[in-house]
Amino acid sequence: MFIAFLPFFQVDRQPKDGGNMKKSKQISLEEAKETLEVLKAIRTNNINVFTYSNEDFPSDEEIYTSGEIIPWSKIVNESGLTDFKELNIALKTSIGALRNRYERPELTDKLYNYTSSQTIWHPTEGSFDLLSKIAIYKTFQHFGKNQIIVTDEFYRTISTLDLDKLTDLEFSEKVRLGDYYLYSSDKEILFTIEWDSFFYLIATHNDKMKQILELNLFEGFLCNEGTEHGWHYTDDKF
Repeated sequence: MFIAFLPFFQVDRQPKDGGNMKKSKQISLEEAKETLEVLKAIRTNNINVFTYSNEDFPSDEEIYTSGEIIPWSKIVNESGLTDFKELNIALKTSIGALRNRYERPELTDKLYNYTSSQTIWHPTEGSFDLLSKIAIYKTFQHFGKNQIIVTDEFYRTISTLDLDKLTDLEFSEKVRLGDYYLYSSDKEILFTIEWDSFFYLIATHNDKMKQILELNLFEGFLCNEGTEHGWHYTDDKF
């Protein structure tokens, strides 16, 4: 199993003044209640609400045309963060995905200060981004896996994509928000992601994993027997 990081990236333009470098932004509970009826029953104000409403965030077309991946290793080395674990905690804190006792706002501040100064856009949690989907497309193609099964989180919709008939961009457009499982029809290679995560998993046989790593399309680390879901809170070395 390989943990692959969702990439940071740059495009050929500057954000608006005071721009938010991530797709989501925090809004008040009152604002959220105006759009979601179900939230009106909530009787506490002690919650954080985030929404994908940053109109300045680059479109897939813009990312496809000029997007450049900025590795997590570069972010760590130049932001003052210690390692990948601190970067992951900083990202999860930034979207309100952690309980209060686990949040590290000082890490998020370090991250924001750096990415804002360098005009680096943040990855969006819980979904395959365009740049990752292109890398996944290239991986399937490398192994001659042309029939790809796409399944949503709850296995309610299952579709088959024929890579022989799709460009990398067309493939990316077919994989939508909520599609959590991408795998070859022979079930030899699986890519999967989950809510609130800034990484996804690659699962395959050892020999194919070695070849995938040699392609150098993904940044991350191989899991070992001690790697846990909350790897950013463990002492695992990678």
